[in-house]
Amino acid sequence: MDQGYEAIRPPRFIVETVDGRERIRIKAQRSIFAMLFLPFWLTGWTVGGIAAITQLMQRFDLFLLIWLCCWALGWIAATAVLAWMFFGSEILTVTGSDLEIRRSIPGWSRRKLYRGSEIRGLRASAPPAWPYRNQINLPFRSMRTGSVQFSYGARTIYAGAGLDEPEGTMIVERLAKRLPPSAV
Repeated sequence: MDQGYEAIRPPRFIVETVDGRERIRIKAQRSIFAMLFLPFWLTGWTVGGIAAITQLMQRFDLFLLIWLCCWALGWIAATAVLAWMFFGSEILTVTGSDLEIRRSIPGWSRRKLYRGSEIRGLRASAPPAWPYRNQINLPFRSMRTGSVQFSYGARTIYAGAGLDEPEGTMIVERLAKRLPPSAV
Protein backbone atom coordinates (compact mmCIF):
# COMPACT_ATOMS: atom_id res chain seq x y z
CA MET A 1 0.00 0.00 0.00
CA ASP A 2 1.47 3.33 -1.12
CA GLN A 3 1.20 6.10 1.51
CA GLY A 4 0.63 9.56 -0.03
CA TYR A 5 2.00 12.35 2.11
CA GLU A 6 0.42 15.77 2.37
CA ALA A 7 2.45 18.32 0.42
CA ILE A 8 4.46 20.82 2.45
CA ARG A 9 3.33 24.28 1.50
CA PRO A 10 5.73 27.21 1.38
CA PRO A 11 5.23 30.09 3.83
CA ARG A 12 2.89 32.91 2.85
CA PHE A 13 5.64 35.52 3.02
CA ILE A 14 8.52 36.39 0.72
CA VAL A 15 12.06 37.27 1.77
CA GLU A 16 13.52 39.88 -0.59
CA THR A 17 16.79 41.78 -0.75
CA VAL A 18 16.31 45.43 -1.70
CA ASP A 19 19.18 47.96 -1.61
CA GLY A 20 21.32 45.40 0.19
CA ARG A 21 18.77 44.98 3.01
CA GLU A 22 16.69 41.91 3.61
CA ARG A 23 13.00 42.50 4.03
CA ILE A 24 10.03 40.27 4.65
CA ARG A 25 6.94 40.94 2.53
CA ILE A 26 3.62 39.58 3.76
CA LYS A 27 0.74 39.90 1.33
CA ALA A 28 -2.51 41.16 2.81
CA GLN A 29 -4.96 38.64 4.15
CA ARG A 30 -7.76 38.00 1.69
CA SER A 31 -11.42 37.18 2.14
CA ILE A 32 -12.95 35.59 -0.95
CA PHE A 33 -16.43 36.58 0.19
CA ALA A 34 -15.46 40.24 0.58
CA MET A 35 -13.55 40.24 -2.71
CA LEU A 36 -16.64 38.97 -4.53
CA PHE A 37 -19.28 40.93 -2.61
CA LEU A 38 -17.71 44.40 -2.33
CA PRO A 39 -17.50 45.19 -6.07
CA PHE A 40 -21.26 44.58 -6.39
CA TRP A 41 -21.95 46.56 -3.23
CA LEU A 42 -19.75 49.43 -4.44
CA THR A 43 -21.61 49.53 -7.75
CA GLY A 44 -24.97 49.94 -6.02
CA TRP A 45 -23.47 52.34 -3.48
CA THR A 46 -22.00 54.48 -6.28
CA VAL A 47 -25.30 54.59 -8.18
CA GLY A 48 -27.08 55.67 -4.96
CA GLY A 49 -24.47 58.35 -4.33
CA ILE A 50 -24.74 59.73 -7.87
CA ALA A 51 -28.52 59.88 -7.53
CA ALA A 52 -28.19 61.71 -4.20
CA ILE A 53 -25.68 64.19 -5.65
CA THR A 54 -28.01 64.84 -8.59
CA GLN A 55 -30.93 65.46 -6.23
CA LEU A 56 -28.81 67.72 -4.00
CA MET A 57 -27.76 69.81 -7.01
CA GLN A 58 -31.41 70.34 -7.93
CA ARG A 59 -32.58 71.19 -4.42
CA PHE A 60 -30.45 71.69 -1.30
CA ASP A 61 -31.31 69.40 1.60
CA LEU A 62 -29.22 69.39 4.81
CA PHE A 63 -30.09 65.76 5.62
CA LEU A 64 -29.00 64.68 2.13
CA LEU A 65 -25.72 66.58 2.51
CA ILE A 66 -24.99 64.79 5.81
CA TRP A 67 -26.01 61.47 4.23
CA LEU A 68 -23.58 62.11 1.35
CA CYS A 69 -20.74 62.74 3.80
CA CYS A 70 -21.45 59.34 5.40
CA TRP A 71 -21.84 57.84 1.92
CA ALA A 72 -18.37 59.11 0.97
CA LEU A 73 -16.82 57.60 4.10
CA GLY A 74 -18.45 54.23 3.34
CA TRP A 75 -17.29 54.35 -0.27
CA ILE A 76 -13.69 55.18 0.76
CA ALA A 77 -13.64 52.43 3.41
CA ALA A 78 -14.98 49.75 1.04
CA THR A 79 -12.54 50.80 -1.70
CA ALA A 80 -9.65 50.75 0.78
CA VAL A 81 -10.59 47.23 1.91
CA LEU A 82 -10.64 46.01 -1.70
CA ALA A 83 -7.37 47.74 -2.54
CA TRP A 84 -5.75 46.28 0.59
CA MET A 85 -6.88 42.74 -0.20
CA PHE A 86 -5.85 42.89 -3.87
CA PHE A 87 -2.63 44.93 -3.68
CA GLY A 88 -1.69 45.44 -0.02
CA SER A 89 1.32 44.13 1.80
CA GLU A 90 3.07 44.42 5.12
CA ILE A 91 6.85 44.78 4.93
CA LEU A 92 9.21 44.11 7.84
CA THR A 93 12.75 45.45 7.49
CA VAL A 94 15.59 45.62 9.97
CA THR A 95 17.55 48.82 9.37
CA GLY A 96 20.68 48.97 11.49
CA SER A 97 19.30 47.64 14.75
CA ASP A 98 15.80 49.08 14.32
CA LEU A 99 12.66 47.42 12.98
CA GLU A 100 10.50 49.10 10.37
CA ILE A 101 6.96 47.87 9.72
CA ARG A 102 5.38 49.30 6.59
CA ARG A 103 1.83 48.66 5.41
CA SER A 104 1.29 49.77 1.85
CA ILE A 105 -0.94 49.70 -1.18
CA PRO A 106 0.01 51.43 -4.44
CA GLY A 107 -0.18 55.18 -3.85
CA TRP A 108 -0.36 54.92 -0.05
CA SER A 109 2.00 53.75 2.66
CA ARG A 110 2.10 53.82 6.45
CA ARG A 111 5.50 53.36 8.05
CA LYS A 112 6.34 52.82 11.69
CA LEU A 113 9.90 52.60 12.98
CA TYR A 114 10.68 50.87 16.28
CA ARG A 115 13.95 51.38 18.13
CA GLY A 116 15.60 47.96 18.32
CA SER A 117 16.99 48.57 21.81
CA GLU A 118 13.43 49.09 23.12
CA ILE A 119 11.93 45.93 21.59
CA ARG A 120 11.31 43.17 24.15
CA GLY A 121 9.77 39.72 24.00
CA LEU A 122 9.85 39.20 20.23
CA ARG A 123 7.71 36.10 19.78
CA ALA A 124 5.43 34.15 17.51
CA SER A 125 1.87 33.52 18.59
CA ALA A 126 -1.10 31.53 17.42
CA PRO A 127 -3.71 33.38 15.39
CA PRO A 128 -6.81 34.47 17.31
CA ALA A 129 -9.72 32.08 17.62
CA TRP A 130 -12.80 32.34 15.46
CA PRO A 131 -14.59 34.76 14.82
CA TYR A 132 -11.53 37.04 14.97
CA ARG A 133 -9.45 34.69 12.83
CA ASN A 134 -10.90 36.01 9.56
CA GLN A 135 -11.05 39.63 10.62
CA ILE A 136 -10.30 42.00 7.75
CA ASN A 137 -7.41 44.24 8.78
CA LEU A 138 -7.40 47.66 7.22
CA PRO A 139 -4.15 49.33 6.21
CA PHE A 140 -5.05 52.67 7.83
CA ARG A 141 -5.73 51.45 11.35
CA SER A 142 -3.59 49.65 13.90
CA MET A 143 -3.72 45.91 13.59
CA ARG A 144 -4.58 43.99 16.73
CA THR A 145 -3.76 40.56 15.39
CA GLY A 146 -0.64 39.02 13.99
CA SER A 147 1.57 35.97 14.34
CA VAL A 148 4.59 38.18 15.17
CA GLN A 149 4.37 40.18 18.38
CA PHE A 150 6.69 42.17 20.62
CA SER A 151 6.51 44.57 23.52
CA TYR A 152 7.46 48.16 22.86
CA GLY A 153 7.24 50.23 26.00
CA ALA A 154 3.78 49.61 27.48
CA ARG A 155 2.24 48.38 24.20
CA THR A 156 2.12 45.15 22.26
CA ILE A 157 2.93 45.54 18.57
CA TYR A 158 1.49 43.05 16.08
CA ALA A 159 2.67 42.10 12.59
CA GLY A 160 1.99 39.25 10.19
CA ALA A 161 -1.80 39.28 10.23
CA GLY A 162 -3.23 36.20 8.58
CA LEU A 163 -0.15 34.04 9.10
CA ASP A 164 -0.06 30.88 11.19
CA GLU A 165 2.17 30.42 14.24
CA PRO A 166 4.86 28.36 12.37
CA GLU A 167 5.14 31.14 9.80
CA GLY A 168 5.44 33.65 12.65
CA THR A 169 8.18 31.50 14.18
CA MET A 170 10.10 31.56 10.88
CA ILE A 171 9.86 35.37 10.75
CA VAL A 172 10.85 35.77 14.41
CA GLU A 173 13.94 33.58 13.82
CA ARG A 174 14.99 35.78 10.87
CA LEU A 175 14.38 39.02 12.79
CA ALA A 176 16.16 37.75 15.94
CA LYS A 177 19.40 37.36 13.95
CA ARG A 178 19.37 41.07 13.02
CA LEU A 179 17.84 42.77 16.06
CA PRO A 180 19.71 43.39 19.34
CA PRO A 181 19.83 40.35 21.68
CA SER A 182 17.58 42.16 24.18
CA ALA A 183 14.70 41.98 21.65
CA VAL A 184 14.28 38.22 22.01
